[in-house]
Formats: sequence, C-alpha cells, structure tokens
Amino acid sequence: MTLRTQAWWAGLAVTLSVAVPVRAWADACLAEPVDIPNQLVTSTFGKTRLLKQYAAPRVHWGVDFHARDLSGKPAQLKAVDNGTVIGAGWWGHGYGNRVALRRANGDVVIYNHMSTVDPKLKGGSLVGFQTGGAAVGATQVSAGDILGVAGGMGDHMDRPDLPVHLHLEYVTGYGGVKLRETNDGTDKTRSRYLRNALEYSCKTYPFASDAGPVTNGTGGAAPSPSETGGAAAANSTVPVSADQIYEAQQTQPSVTAKERYGFPDQPPYATYDGMSEAQITDAEVTRRLMDTEWEVKLTGWSSRGILAEIARMHGVKLWLDAKIAEKKRRIEAMQAMALALQANRDMQPAVNAAYQQVVSGAARGMVGH
Repeated sequence: MTLRTQAWWAGLAVTLSVAVPVRAWADACLAEPVDIPNQLVTSTFGKTRLLKQYAAPRVHWGVDFHARDLSGKPAQLKAVDNGTVIGAGWWGHGYGNRVALRRANGDVVIYNHMSTVDPKLKGGSLVGFQTGGAAVGATQVSAGDILGVAGGMGDHMDRPDLPVHLHLEYVTGYGGVKLRETNDGTDKTRSRYLRNALEYSCKTYPFASDAGPVTNGTGGAAPSPSETGGAAAANSTVPVSADQIYEAQQTQPSVTAKERYGFPDQPPYATYDGMSEAQITDAEVTRRLMDTEWEVKLTGWSSRGILAEIARMHGVKLWLDAKIAEKKRRIEAMQAMALALQANRDMQPAVNAAYQQVVSGAARGMVGH
C-alpha cells in the first residue's frame, strides 16, 4: 500500500469516527416502543427518585414512557428492532408481565409492567420467566410488531396514583442465561449491564417537565421490518436451551422440566419493611388475584410449585401475624406508659399531702421532746 493510499484510509477513518457515532455505525438504532402518536418520556435513566412505595430513594435504571392511547386506554407496545424474543410473560412482583427482546448484536431490550403479552411469545423459563413454555424463547419478531399491552402489574398496577407506563430497560455485555443476574437489586450489578435506552434510540423524544435531563437520539432511520419475521440470531455466548435441558437431565434425571421450572416467584419480603399491614396485603393480593395470567400459571406449576406457593402464602400470613403482634405490643407498652404517667399525675397530690403530714408530725414530735 502506497503512502498516499495509507493517508487516504487514515483520513476516511478519522472522518467516520468524527461524523458517525460508533454505536450508530455498528448497529441500527431503536424504533418507537409505544404505539401512540406522541410518545412522552416521563422518567429518565439514572434519575434518583423517592416514590411513595419506596422506603428510601432509588436510582431509576430504565426509561419510563407514557403508555395510554388517545382514548385513555393502555397502549400497545411495539418491537423496537428485529430480534428474538427470548422470554415473555409473568416475571414477578414489581416487573409484572414483561418481554425480553434480543437484538442481532446480543443486546437485550426489556419491556416491563405489561398488562398482557402476546400468547405466541410466552416462554423463557430458563431466562427467569414464570410463565412456563419454552425454556428459552426463539420467536422472531420484526420492528413494529405488537408485543403486548401496557397496563402495569405488581406494585405498578393500573391505579389513578400510579399512571400506566412502559418501563424500558436496555442490557449490554451480558452473556449468561438468567436475566435476573443483570438486575439483582444492587446498583453495582445494574451499572454493569443496564444502559440508557434513549442513547440507542433513533429519535429524540419529548420529556415531561419533571422527567429529568433530555437525552438526544442517534438521528438515524428506524430499522426496517424483517421480511422473515426477525432475522436476529441468539447470542453465541448464551448456551442454547437444548444444552441446558440435556445437562439438567444428566444431573437430575428423575426431575421433570415442569417440576424444575414450575415454581412461582419468591414473595418480595425484603421490600415489605416499612410498609403497613394493609399495603403488604394489597401487594400480596395484587401479586396473585390481580394477575391476568393467574389461571395460566397455575396449570404450568408442578405439584411442588403449588405446595411451595401455599407454604409461601402461609409464611406471609405468619409474617403478618408477627408484625401485627409486634405492633400490638408496642401499642400496649405505650398505653401502659400513658396510664402510669396519668396515675402518677393523679396520685402525686395525695402522695405529697401524706408526705407533708408525716413531715409535720415528725416535726411536732421533735418539738414535744
């Protein structure tokens, strides 16, 4: 290669590095996730928030979009890129129903707080979903395909004081299987995997007044829908479900897949600290009776899973009984203190009078002697 040719390639490299962001050059940007004309960001990534259901301020590790259509009903949610749905359905308290969409580059886009999920997408028990079905989903979708409907589940259910919204998360650099490993509740883990989805989006969205600082989109064109229903392949660093199933069968041949994966989610006992008994009861009822997937999940659980759920429900009852008993003891202790104080106030004049009589009598006796 001549010196002139080397100089030309070097100049081209500098031009590309300046004019085109590396991420936009390497991958297509993300299309719009909510199927409404004016998509509004209501809370941005990285914002520290103190919501009334929180005991302490928390960092927001996703992007919230307003998710009601023009008629006021929960909006449909769309695939932001061509990809593979590796899991969809019920996840657990807080997230509720969610969909995990893996892009061709291995990044995962996760939709949260959904009221319903397209039935043909459900699966992903190995990834961490509680819906049953495929161990790891492999359904291909195209950009713009409807994945389900917003609406909120768990402690983000559709209530007047908790507006319907899409909580969108973006996971990078993860090569494991269980998506819970990307968000175990610690900021250290979250900061390792979770990124601001708006930095990967094509457009710059309008922000609500208190949403946080505006993040500009990449400015690229939205990805074109794949004619094959999504061309993204599974991340090569993630073991395929067949390998996982084979390994499980070799190590535990007597345990069926339904017994292995057919368990309900763990009640979020840690989040109950600081909540009243009424709030805890509401959370437990919401986690079950307000779940539109309840009947489907029951049929997917194993007998061990159902027994575990009964045991957990009984455990929550005992936990609530203990909390109520503790509160009762505190109330009785305060009542006893108040009664003692009142009794002391009522008896003090009589005690003082008797004391004065004794002192006076003693004084008179001394004078007589």
